[in-house]
Amino acid sequence: MSRTCIAGPAFNCFWVTFGVLLLISSKGLAIHAPGPTMNPKGNYMVNEKHLIRLIAGFILLGQSLMAQRPGLSLPDELNLLRNPSQHYDNRADNMAYWRYIARMGYVNVAPDKPTEPAVYKGFRIESRNLGILDSPDVVIVEGGTTQSENSVFIDPNNNERLFNSNNSSDFPVNVLFGADNYTSDDAGQNWEGEIYGAGGDNSGDPAAAIDLNGRMYVGFINEMFGQSVSYSDNGGADWVRILVASPPGGFPNMLDKNHLWVDNSLLSTYSGNVYTGWTRFSNGGAYDGEIQVSRSTTSAFSWSNPVTISEAVNAGSHNQGVNIQTGPAGEVYAVWAVYDTWPEDENALGFARSFNGGQTWEPATRIVSNIRGIRNSLTNKNMRVNSFPSMTVDNSSGPFGGTIYVVWANKGEPGVNSGNEINVYMIKSSDQGFSWTNPVKVNQDPPGLGKQHYFPWVACDPVTGNLSVIFYDDRNTEPQQCEVFIAHSVDGGQTWDDFRVSDVAFTPAPIPGLAGGYFGDYLGLAARNMRIYPCWTDNRSGVALSYVSPLMAGPAPNQSYVAYYSHNIESIGGGRQCTGFDLWRLGELFSRNAKHR
Repeated sequence: MSRTCIAGPAFNCFWVTFGVLLLISSKGLAIHAPGPTMNPKGNYMVNEKHLIRLIAGFILLGQSLMAQRPGLSLPDELNLLRNPSQHYDNRADNMAYWRYIARMGYVNVAPDKPTEPAVYKGFRIESRNLGILDSPDVVIVEGGTTQSENSVFIDPNNNERLFNSNNSSDFPVNVLFGADNYTSDDAGQNWEGEIYGAGGDNSGDPAAAIDLNGRMYVGFINEMFGQSVSYSDNGGADWVRILVASPPGGFPNMLDKNHLWVDNSLLSTYSGNVYTGWTRFSNGGAYDGEIQVSRSTTSAFSWSNPVTISEAVNAGSHNQGVNIQTGPAGEVYAVWAVYDTWPEDENALGFARSFNGGQTWEPATRIVSNIRGIRNSLTNKNMRVNSFPSMTVDNSSGPFGGTIYVVWANKGEPGVNSGNEINVYMIKSSDQGFSWTNPVKVNQDPPGLGKQHYFPWVACDPVTGNLSVIFYDDRNTEPQQCEVFIAHSVDGGQTWDDFRVSDVAFTPAPIPGLAGGYFGDYLGLAARNMRIYPCWTDNRSGVALSYVSPLMAGPAPNQSYVAYYSHNIESIGGGRQCTGFDLWRLGELFSRNAKHR
């Protein structure tokens, strides 16, 4: 399997050297040329051939030096990425794609700079819904690698068994491994796996899943910028890699920003189906900028031909950032960001659904319009960003079963869309996507202070129906820093409690050796049977790595739990608090913390 090796500096050095040699050659040939190159006064002349060489040398030298522009700020670099080019598609949002563009000399890779020191905040969590918890962060892997862009999934048969995949490279960056694979059998306290791509090196954008039979899946962009899925039946020790779809022609075309999901509902007619979707970039060709979905009814062994599902939205530019989920009866839902103008921010969310296991899809609709994402207006942080939506469906038997929830980051209040403040908003549908609520702000800090919250990812516990959302947050940090927060709801998103989950505040920065201001494009989150596993990237160690901070949530409302309180009491903030108690539910003993009321 070929690997994406990094040769940008050598590429530029070649053209610098070639330009200099042309200059020397032109000067030397002019000086030593016979009679016709010397005028009557004895001054040397440059003939037409030599003049062409001289001009070509200066052009190559100038272009090469410009291609190596050191020290550009992130906004300047992103302005370069916004420029239309016949050589690449600047709508693409993939780590390996932009690194390939850098190899060709069109953009820079991030230089190796010291990382700003992290600020330790502690691992104690105080939450109205969860109580008081000690939740120290756990690094998934460290040493000789970078890890970013996180996907995490819980085994539906064992809520302490986890599967995680991240965009992976060596460090210092020379080789991109793509979507890797790590597992934990002890609720995220310890991890094992490898930094290399699952089933071979690839272009990343991981989407991880586990089905009811324990088969692990990871979807990704392959090294040819098409779509592939790898699966493992032995906990990640061995992988089988399957091609799902090839890119439409060669570079710069690609199939971008994929997502994968498996239907694990026991009530579903289509239980076991696997779905993967992406954006087709075909350089103005057929279905350019449209969302496509493929399904597998054979546990990823074979895949259907792609179905284009977004055309009815009539995006002015393109659709991107698809997220796929399934409902209790096997309903298939897809949501994505709509760009009517490019390069501009996201301005609507598109949505499509299937009621026959992904065979056919109803015409797509815009479920919310007049929003403003952050893809091109950016944040205060030194990293590229987006407002791709995240979606979840309540597959529990609780009072909100079947409800669809969608979150995204919006510049100002939706419909107003102004100011520097960025908040996380949610809409929901309780009728299979026929109608949607007005947006509700998820993060609970006061508005109007210019704070920024972005990269939300939402999960609904399929046992309790409780909701969790992870996001980057700067309410308690300097503007260039952020922490990781969790928002939690036990009433179907009507009210929210949010709290810091990361042990540190850190300063995001482009990963050295990668291109386009890249520090990852999304976070990960999974929840099942009261366990919550947030997963994110930060650079507290001086290198971008992936972390988890396992949490134990409370029982769902109106469910039969019996709580046995311990007498481990301490005083916090003047009140008497329980720091530990056990919950007995259906014969299983759980441990968590809560306030003593």
